Amino acid sequence: MNIGILKEQKTDENRVALTPTQVAVLTANRHRVYIEKQAGKQSNYTDADYQQAGGMVVSKAEVLKQGELLLKVKCPLLSEYQDYQQQHTLFSYLHFDENISVDHIQALTQSGFLGIAYEWVEEQGRYPLLEPMSQITGYLFYQRAKELCTQYKGILCPQFDDLGNAGANLLIIGIGTIGTQVLRSALTDKLNLFIVDKHPERVKDKITAMGFTVPENLEFIRFEQDNPTATKKALKAVMPKLDMLINCAVRRPNLPKSILDYLVDAEMVQSMAANSVVCDATACDKDLIETCVSSEHLTEIKVVDQVIHYNPDHIPSLTGQSSTEKLTEATFPYIELMANQGIHQAIKTNAALAKGVSCYQGKLTHAYTTQKKQLPHHPILDLLA
Repeated sequence: MNIGILKEQKTDENRVALTPTQVAVLTANRHRVYIEKQAGKQSNYTDADYQQAGGMVVSKAEVLKQGELLLKVKCPLLSEYQDYQQQHTLFSYLHFDENISVDHIQALTQSGFLGIAYEWVEEQGRYPLLEPMSQITGYLFYQRAKELCTQYKGILCPQFDDLGNAGANLLIIGIGTIGTQVLRSALTDKLNLFIVDKHPERVKDKITAMGFTVPENLEFIRFEQDNPTATKKALKAVMPKLDMLINCAVRRPNLPKSILDYLVDAEMVQSMAANSVVCDATACDKDLIETCVSSEHLTEIKVVDQVIHYNPDHIPSLTGQSSTEKLTEATFPYIELMANQGIHQAIKTNAALAKGVSCYQGKLTHAYTTQKKQLPHHPILDLLA
């Protein structure tokens, strides 16, 4: 099979879709791998590294001409919409269910290429291509929130008993994969914690499983699915106490804005002390937090009502090489499967991969995306049949 690795075009995107070591495995199995020039530069992989692995370093135009299976990391930018044609399969993060408009989805997919989204490949209820980046996202957002709190608020965030430092006050919303990593880091630093989650009991079990004792300086606010306004009211009471807020939760279909506009609205953000820090780790614009809009710049901060906001939508790119290694470790088995079996056959025989297919023949094939965007759903196995 002809496989193409594209250079990322997004601002501050430092990852690449395959490492030279993985290219060597593919070429040893007689696959041809075309790598766009300097695709791995920001992850510290040189063109020579890929050539030594048996890959062919060529122009972008040549990658698109030769490649059948195209690999990249971030969802295509508007300037890339014309790159993918009917003969192509694109394996990448796509995020059709998030901030992208319906018009842009239709403009991107009209050529009929087959798109497989990293984020929707699912194995027994797990999302193995999303999890490693979510773990890194949690760690890096916590790290940056601490740095910003120190820089702008002048607070030494971790609790140091010998210095008499009481520790900063942090609110974590949602203890999923991202939130668990934030929680782990915050427990290590002995911060004063407020946690919003549907299942506080499970969070306590997680804390114990991580080797910590549930601290006394931890306050739970149960998210009441049937009464979200009660949760919001409880949150209002703690907002003025916070030094940092990190949101790790996304809005589910059963919580439309008609029921709850925002879990944290602009007025609640205004109640925070000046130079406090708000981060939304989900890259969903104005979803649960009214004042949070994602940024494509890794260093950009915004000040809203004297509160520091930091919301890059691809923070794992801060650690380009480490993130590339973790991501490609997860994606490579699926790439090998498609290369060895053929793409359509791999989709037919591998349910996890089939669940990741988002578009084909100009039609949307992922049920949740079509539900959220109110577009027709076309199951991929029906289209392949």
